[in-house]
Amino acid sequence: MKSSHAGVSAYPIGNDDGEAATDLEMIGRHMAKLRVKALPRNYQLFHEALHGSDRTIASEIAALGPAPSQASLDEIGLKYRLVSHCGLVARKSEIDAAEMLREVADQLAEGLVKKQSFARKTETAAHAAAMDRLNAFLSNLLLYETELTERLKDRAGPLEQAGSTHA
Repeated sequence: MKSSHAGVSAYPIGNDDGEAATDLEMIGRHMAKLRVKALPRNYQLFHEALHGSDRTIASEIAALGPAPSQASLDEIGLKYRLVSHCGLVARKSEIDAAEMLREVADQLAEGLVKKQSFARKTETAAHAAAMDRLNAFLSNLLLYETELTERLKDRAGPLEQAGSTHA
């Protein structure tokens, strides 16, 4: 990770007003001019932009224009792996993990609802299939009963005729 210089120098640096200013004062004025919050991570970011060896940080901050959003500044700090932005990585990881867990929980809940619905449909289908089998069995029973009745009538018919001829 990239780190800022070991400390803030206390030697005076000239500015446009002719006043002497320390690095910290100069960084603070620059941040105030852009209406950037006075957060420690912003001080490190602006220190790197104004005094660091990588001048692209300064150009990226300048490209954001006046009053850049904190999210945009943090994105630059994360991109250049500044030490003060490491906490943001952990926080983002926690947020991402929590979001992933919420999505998994939602998927599990949805799966459970589908499973319960399927179980109800299966139970209803099994009940319907059982009713169909019972209906078929009753239909067959009625058919056999009808056949048996007809056979009995057929056999009783010749007996009645035979009884009438013997009389």
